[in-house]
Amino acid sequence: MNRTLGRVQLVFLALFAVSVFAIWAYQGFYAGPAKACESSGNWWDPASRTCGHVIYLPDITHRAPGSKTATYPSLPKSAADAAEATSHR
Repeated sequence: MNRTLGRVQLVFLALFAVSVFAIWAYQGFYAGPAKACESSGNWWDPASRTCGHVIYLPDITHRAPGSKTATYPSLPKSAADAAEATSHR
């Protein structure tokens, strides 16, 4: 009886050790990078497990902040302005 009890104790100790290691591995390799990424102000993508940083849209589109459409200073505002600009040449 004592021998069986010792084996059961070892089995439960081994299961406990394996479960503690599994929880530690999950935190270190799965949940930890997501927390670190989001705490630094970046965006975490769980599908591809990548950490991306936010890009300010007006830096890409060269639009004024808050505007809906791009404004290009060298282009005419309307077709009539374009026709007038080409007729004076």
